[in-house]
Amino acid sequence: MRAGQPIKHHFLPVFYLKRWAQTDGRLVEFSKPFGNEVKPKRVHPEGTGYISRLYAIQGLPDEVAHEMEREFLSPIDSRAADALNTMLDGGEFSTTQRLAWAGFLATLLSRMPSDIKTLHESITELFSTIVPGFESIFQALKPENEVRTFEQMTEELLAKAAPRVITHAKRLMSNQRLISGLAAMEWSVLTVDRAAHELLTSDRPVIYTNVLGQTDSHVIVPIGPRRMFIGVNDRTLIERIKSMGEDKLVSGTNAAVVGAADKFVYGRSDSQSRFVQNRMGEAQVPSLIERMRVLQRSRSDEVLKLLRELPIPAQHESG
Repeated sequence: MRAGQPIKHHFLPVFYLKRWAQTDGRLVEFSKPFGNEVKPKRVHPEGTGYISRLYAIQGLPDEVAHEMEREFLSPIDSRAADALNTMLDGGEFSTTQRLAWAGFLATLLSRMPSDIKTLHESITELFSTIVPGFESIFQALKPENEVRTFEQMTEELLAKAAPRVITHAKRLMSNQRLISGLAAMEWSVLTVDRAAHELLTSDRPVIYTNVLGQTDSHVIVPIGPRRMFIGVNDRTLIERIKSMGEDKLVSGTNAAVVGAADKFVYGRSDSQSRFVQNRMGEAQVPSLIERMRVLQRSRSDEVLKLLRELPIPAQHESG
């Protein structure tokens, strides 16, 4: 493997987690390594929020296998880190920075390990469901020199699912309609210094309404123990959110972020261990990819029925 090739594929980038690090450079990772008991552990941002070769594509050269991390996500994260610094410093966004932060938010909706796993399962399921509908067509139009059986060809197609997973993942994370919608929102950063507790984050850090184009649509992301990003379509909604009061706002945000967590919750300290224990993973909502999978399933039967009803041309008889 070439020197510098990324083995650690961070689904939560280091620049983001660093916002919760204390003076020793570490933050607290909450997880459930054994059973249902939450265990806090002090870690460096570089040592968490990753899976070795998460985005690697089996069977391809390492140069290709790591392209997802090295050439796609790393540049997005780098540009987003610059945009976040500007945001926290109270500076004005350039158009490039605005699109960079919106693009980063879009990746957070589809880059987690469970997303990649679900996407792989979804593509495999789609192949397994739809491909049998082509068998009669294959048999009718099969070239005389084709020695493979339909089953063999099906297996070959399924073997190509892994590269398609990465292709589809990149397409989802770079969806221009989603990114443009996020970039067009009214943005604000709220400081919650007076709240009794600090903000937590997790491997599902984005709180958002299912439909982002509505007047009351919003996106909320903790960006530090005392700062939170808010995107809305109607600026009066920000004032309504502020009117909740800092304690209620922090409590509600933490409940949503911790409740949606899959494997990890993060904080600056372990002072909220009991809160995490009581809520971690208890309010999960379907991810963007999970909702797409439901839609896919609802349509696959219809597609299969249409395939089976296609008129099959008569085979030409030899001689």
